[in-house]
Amino acid sequence: MRILVVEDNIRLADTLAEALMKENYVVDVVHDGKKGYEYGVSGIYDLMILDVMLPLMNGYEILTQMRKDGQELPVLMLTAKTELEDKILGFERGADDYVTKPFEIRELIMRIQAILKRRGAQEIVNLQLGDLVLDNSACELKNIHTGKSMKIAGKEMQLLEKFLLNTNQVLEKEQIATKIWGYESDAEYNNVEVYVSFLRRKLNYLHVNIQIRTVRGVGYLLEECHDK
Repeated sequence: MRILVVEDNIRLADTLAEALMKENYVVDVVHDGKKGYEYGVSGIYDLMILDVMLPLMNGYEILTQMRKDGQELPVLMLTAKTELEDKILGFERGADDYVTKPFEIRELIMRIQAILKRRGAQEIVNLQLGDLVLDNSACELKNIHTGKSMKIAGKEMQLLEKFLLNTNQVLEKEQIATKIWGYESDAEYNNVEVYVSFLRRKLNYLHVNIQIRTVRGVGYLLEECHDK
């Protein structure tokens, strides 16, 4: 899952990003409200951690505009203010939860997990198609019929997870690049081709009955092959 951290305190933002990555979240960080809004409406994130006091555009303004735009991205707000009125304002603008600084990182992570669970984005442990299983907790691919397995990590695991969550759907190259490498990243389209090639080699090695099919001029499709 991909989380956006919008926090102008660089040290705190880096601490949050490091802690979340240890929990296997993919994290992007921005330090002002304008970029926070632009990234927040990109459609590639599963949750936003949003500070209230930000330059260029404050957290309340970002949240209000996002909800007016019809964006339902879960938002956990951060603030140094403890007044009840400030928390009520955040909830009225559409926040899912509210944490007051200073806070314990473990509490923040538990609140994130609770928000995602309420929103129906429960943590994914195993994904399966045909005789292939992706075990996220063990970072492992396995053929459930032969027992043959191998490790997978990083961008390859994120890419395969994206495919397995969208089986039999064509994923555009641009959509893949943005989701895996991030909004406004320097990733080239050929990065997607390279990592698809890596995945195909792994699938061939495991002799599973699924394939990544190229849809010319559009992108890729993960599907089950019944002739294997």
